[in-house]
Amino acid sequence: MTLYRQLLVTMLLLFIMLFVTAYSVQFSSTRNYLAQQQETTVINTATSLGLALTPYLETSDNLGAESVINAVFDGGFYRKIQLELLAANKDITRENVIPPQNVPDWFINLGLFDSVSYDAVLTSGWLQLGKLTIEGHPGQAYYQLWQGMSQLATWFVLCFVVAWGLLVLALRYFLKPLHDIELQAHEIERQRFGHVISLPNTRELREVVKAINSMSGQLEVQFKEQADEAERLRHRAFSDPTSGLGNRAFFVSQSQSWISDGTGGAVLLIAVDILEKLDQEEGFTARDQMIKAIANDLQKLCQRFSDFALSRLSAREFALLVPESDIERLSLLGEEINRQIAEQVIDPVNVPNISVIGIAVIQDKDESSQLLTRADHALNKARMEEAGAVVIEHSKREHQLGRLAWKKLIETALTNDLFELSSQAVCDIHGTLLHEEVYMAIRNGNTVYGAGSFLPMVEQFKLGERLDLHIIERTLNKLVASPSVYLAVNLTQHSCEQAGFWHQLDLLLAQYPNVCSRLLLELPEKVFVFHKNALMVPLASLNVAWGIDHFGRHFDLLTQLSDLSPHYVKLDHSFTSNVAKADYDDAFLAAVCRSAHSMGAVTIATRVETEPQLEVLKTLYVDAYQGFVSPPQKWV
Repeated sequence: MTLYRQLLVTMLLLFIMLFVTAYSVQFSSTRNYLAQQQETTVINTATSLGLALTPYLETSDNLGAESVINAVFDGGFYRKIQLELLAANKDITRENVIPPQNVPDWFINLGLFDSVSYDAVLTSGWLQLGKLTIEGHPGQAYYQLWQGMSQLATWFVLCFVVAWGLLVLALRYFLKPLHDIELQAHEIERQRFGHVISLPNTRELREVVKAINSMSGQLEVQFKEQADEAERLRHRAFSDPTSGLGNRAFFVSQSQSWISDGTGGAVLLIAVDILEKLDQEEGFTARDQMIKAIANDLQKLCQRFSDFALSRLSAREFALLVPESDIERLSLLGEEINRQIAEQVIDPVNVPNISVIGIAVIQDKDESSQLLTRADHALNKARMEEAGAVVIEHSKREHQLGRLAWKKLIETALTNDLFELSSQAVCDIHGTLLHEEVYMAIRNGNTVYGAGSFLPMVEQFKLGERLDLHIIERTLNKLVASPSVYLAVNLTQHSCEQAGFWHQLDLLLAQYPNVCSRLLLELPEKVFVFHKNALMVPLASLNVAWGIDHFGRHFDLLTQLSDLSPHYVKLDHSFTSNVAKADYDDAFLAAVCRSAHSMGAVTIATRVETEPQLEVLKTLYVDAYQGFVSPPQKWV
């Protein structure tokens, strides 16, 4: 129970106790007073009535005596008046058997008032004329007690309600600083800093608020320092200072990760030969300005792809990795890049060989060195033709499909549920199972297509929303059948960018309320680079845990993690695949993990294949891992 409620309940209970005490005292006092008043009235009436009846009894005027008794009895305050005439051996009796009016029966049944009666012997000298008996009626006493106590209770209840309202307002006002401190504590817990609480007037709370504000500011500074440290290490290890793009080391690591994921695509080597001439004629400043302009154009162009890697490999060469393997579309892409670069030259007509591009399509069982070698060979052929031509080296893959065939296959798989699902364990650094990640493939007859081969087509044809909802529904059914399992599902970029997808997801999750706590969603890192603000609301309202996949490919996200508050981040394979090598520089990976920890996110290393890798990762602030040390298991 909150302090606010504790104080409110305590004060209200004290008020009730005071009311009950005062009411009890007043009730008892009023009851005693009315009982005493009734007894006094009966005695006084008996005395006065006896004096009035004596003259009539002395003359044996029974009719006159009866008239006097009737006059007194009609006042209604007596239950019984009886006069025994001793000389005539008869009596005159009047009784009132009507119960008290306007008083509840249960109140009368409490028996609050005893019967009050008084006997008097009427005499004349030494002669006894008669015996007078008067019994009081408690109806008036009950009526007066009921009316008085009802009014008192009404006023007490009214005062209680008013006091309750005033207490609520007063406590909210006085405890507002504590509420602000509570909200600030939750913000700090979610690694959100910078909000300053206004200082209250209460001295004790004022000091607490000062301490909270100071702590929040210090934590914000510490996180910024960690993020800045990671950024500096990133620039030192993976960034080209002139263009702001990745360098050769970054591109090699990304291509290794790309190939190991099984994602199809191609490498484009872009040689801007005009840069050498520009350096000689106008100096390095003009050359650097053109490099920055080309880098900016290439970055804008790459935003059309679901994923990409862009780097500057040397003084005049850029490299681009895209999820596209169609020869015609790659040719058009190369021509578009050449046109954009040519637009940076003042007179491109008089300048031959402004840029040439060589393209190599990723093949099965490729390695990054082989891929770059083929792309470099294609680039040399393009340069030899002296026409800025784009040359593509491509050998037809087995089971390679065209774009329209891919679309038909994916739609057929969605309609007929041709997906084969499996899952791979994610364990903490000590080997305890945390959850399992869901993997999917399409089986078409005897041919199985891995996710990496058809996901680029899913993005191109905007089928991600249907695919993700289908896989999530199958996963939820698996969770229903397996009560102890936790499963993580990867979302496509297209789904994450659609407001309708999040609405459909909410409707789907509402059908499985008992298993949602065991479902996890993984969003690709790239969607946060361009759509972070649009994702904040649906993720905040989501009743399932979520994480960021391929974390670290886009370094700008490091300083924005506090706004996102993911439950975990999966480090990109390019940062963990070479950790066991003797010359590996682990400073950047450690800095990324520390930044994630400071934001409350669990760090998970991916594609861990050997025990030596795992041993090194334990020293680099990594919390968990997954990889082929625990191969995926097919669902039955």
